[in-house]
Amino acid sequence: MGQWRNEPMHPQHVELCQRVFDAACAARNIEIGSDARDPVAAYVLTLYRHGVRQEDELLERVLGGLDEES
Repeated sequence: MGQWRNEPMHPQHVELCQRVFDAACAARNIEIGSDARDPVAAYVLTLYRHGVRQEDELLERVLGGLDEES
C-alpha cells in the first residue's frame, strides 16, 4: 500500500468511496443499520487514503480484507 495521503476529499472522491462501500455491504449482505458497516467504511477510507483510487481495485481489496477478517 502507498503512503497515507492527507488530502481533502472532493465530492467525486466521496461518491467513489460511497459506491465501493455500498457494493461491499451488498456483496456481504450487511444490512443498513448494522454495526458491521462501520469497519467496512473505515477500511474503504483507509485504502483510499493510502492511494487505492481505482474503483474496481478498491472494491476488490475491501472484499478481500473482509474475507480475511471472517
